[in-house]
Parts: sequence; C-alpha cells; structure tokens
Amino acid sequence: MKKSRLLLFSILMGSITAAFAQMQSGKSVIINDKVDHDLYVAGGRVTINAIVKGDLVVAGGTITITDTVTQDLLAAGSDIILDGYIGDDIRSAGGTIKLSNSVAGDVIVTGGKVEIDKGVIINGNLIVSGGEVTLDGEVKGNVKSASGEFALNGIARNDLDCRGGNISINGTVDGNTVLAASTIVIGSDAHFNKDVKYWNKAGSLDFKNALHNGKATFDPSLEIESGKWRYLGFASFLILLWYLGTALLMIGLIQYFFRDTFKKAADTVKNASLKSLGLGFLFLVGVPIAIVITMITLVGIPIGILALIGYVAVLLLGTVVVSLLATHWINNTFYQHALTTSRILIIAFGIFIFLKLASLTPFVGPAIMFILVCMAFGGILQHIKWKRGNAAAST
Repeated sequence: MKKSRLLLFSILMGSITAAFAQMQSGKSVIINDKVDHDLYVAGGRVTINAIVKGDLVVAGGTITITDTVTQDLLAAGSDIILDGYIGDDIRSAGGTIKLSNSVAGDVIVTGGKVEIDKGVIINGNLIVSGGEVTLDGEVKGNVKSASGEFALNGIARNDLDCRGGNISINGTVDGNTVLAASTIVIGSDAHFNKDVKYWNKAGSLDFKNALHNGKATFDPSLEIESGKWRYLGFASFLILLWYLGTALLMIGLIQYFFRDTFKKAADTVKNASLKSLGLGFLFLVGVPIAIVITMITLVGIPIGILALIGYVAVLLLGTVVVSLLATHWINNTFYQHALTTSRILIIAFGIFIFLKLASLTPFVGPAIMFILVCMAFGGILQHIKWKRGNAAAST
C-alpha cells in the first residue's frame, strides 16, 4: 500500500520528483554527458554541453546551453545564452537573453535585453517583454511584444502586435500588424503584406514602399500615455527580481522557522499521499465555506474577515510551501536528510521557478499546481494532527 501511494505521489509531482537522479546544484555546474531524462540544475554558473533528452529546468547567474534540449526549457538567470536547439517550448526570464538556435515550439521570455539572432526559426509564437528586444530571426507564429525598444529585422510569418517606447521595423510581416509607440521608424527593407494599424506621437507615419496587399490606418485607440512605456522593460525586470527575491526570502524564513514541521510533513505525504490530497482539498474548499457561514451573522463578521485574510495569505504562499515541501521530500527519500540548508534553499528556489513557469501552461499547469497544493497542505495538516495526538496520548 505504501509503495502504491509513493508511486501516486511521484506521478503527481511529475518531473520534479522523477528528476532526483538528474538534479545538480553548486557554484559552477557543467554538464558534459548526455542526460536521458529531465534535468534540473541550479548554480552560479551553469553550462550544458550535452544533449538533454527531456525537459531542462535551470536557475542560475550565467546559463549557457550549447547542445539540444529535446523538450521544454525553463530558465531563469542573469545572463542566458541559448546556442542549442530546443525541441519544444521556451519559458525564460533573465537580465540578458540571447537565442542563437531554432525552437520547435513557443518562446515566452522577459528580460532587460533580448536578442534573437539571424537564422533562428521559432516554429511557434513569440511573446516577449524587455528593455531592448531585437528580432533578427524568423517567427512562424504570432509575435507579441511589450518593450522599451523593439527592432524587427527578420520575418514575422503571422500577426505582429508590438507596443512600447520605440519601434523599428526593417523586416517582413506577413500577417496583420499593430504598432503603438512614441516613435516608430519604418526602414527601407520593411514589408507589410496585410493591413497595419498604428499609433505614434506624430500622428502620421511614412511607410515608403513597405505596404503590400494592405493599408495603413492611424488608430487613436492604441494611444499610449506619455512615459508609460519608457522604462517598461527595465521596470519589468526589476519587478521580476523583486518577486523572485521575495520568494527566496519567504522560502528561507519558512525553512528557518518550520524546518522540522516540513521535514516530518514530507514523510507524512510520502506515507499517506491519498489522505493528504483529500484533506488538503477539504481545507482549500471547506475554509471559504466556513468563512462565508461565519460572516452571515454580525458577530462573526470580524472573525470571518480575519480568517479570510489569513486564508488568502496561505494561498499566496502555496507555491512556496509546495516547493519547500517537495525539497524535503526529495531530501528525506533520496538523500537521507543529508542536504545542507543552503542546498535545500537552492533546490526549493529552483522548484519554485519551475512551478511558476509551468503554471503558465493552459489548464494542465494550474490543475497540477492545485493537486500539489492540496497534497502539501494536507500533509502539513496531518502532521499537526499527529503532533496533537501524541501530545494527548502522553497526558
């Protein structure tokens, strides 16, 4: 029975728990040998020189990938250099992101500076936010950009929706185009093969000979308030850093104050995964119902409001809790409690980033997150119940 529950928990944890043998961390991590499964890496400097036959989840300072990743890439770091082919989607956040090889799926990136080199083919959609974005390659899907500066020198095979501070178009757009920026420059090599809607401060735009099989229309509804987009990319990056820093701080604080609770709760989830799932589900669904019932009476309104604030705070920490509990589960199960506090924090932070990026996947991501949150809170609640039971027995 315990083995079957352990198997169920492993399936629900997905690639996080399946990757225990392919998880590495340290100040400098270099992968030179082929990886036949998913790979999870966290480090100050990470270099991937070998093929990864699965997902790659990586968090670090400088990240360099020179070989193929056959499935998804999820990366967060200061400088990210992607020279290898990516066999599925990319979701990435960083200070500088440079993409020099083709991608089979979608690319969703945010960064201070984003460069997509000439010769790169993105077979899916490109969604990008940054201080400076340069697209010299080809995108077969739609392109959506919100950036301080955007330059298209390559090809957008479908629709282009670009908004920001300064836009420069010197490439080809085969689909419909939306441009909104304080300044828009149309280069001599620009080609628009369908209609263009635009807004700029000048109120007019010289398209030269760029319009083919379509027309250009000035659209006042696209107006951007003065200064709103000027520091968009940099501000987005600062917000991202603040968000990740806050998450790391919360992971550290929870680990410091509740280390033993999470260590024991991880074992509780491992040994009673179905019960944890059910109890966590009852907690997430039952507490709001109880709060509503409490607030029906005037006397219960203050208590209900306080309970609601506490419940919302717990939900906001859901990903942090899951990340830390998953790390303790890995530590208890595969490392026999041998991981140091620093490694626990690094791994938990990497899992946190992975979960946040994975949750962007429509339906599947949020559904898996809900299951994991249920199991995490259910395990903690079981542990609290177990402690009270022991205390009662001792009296």
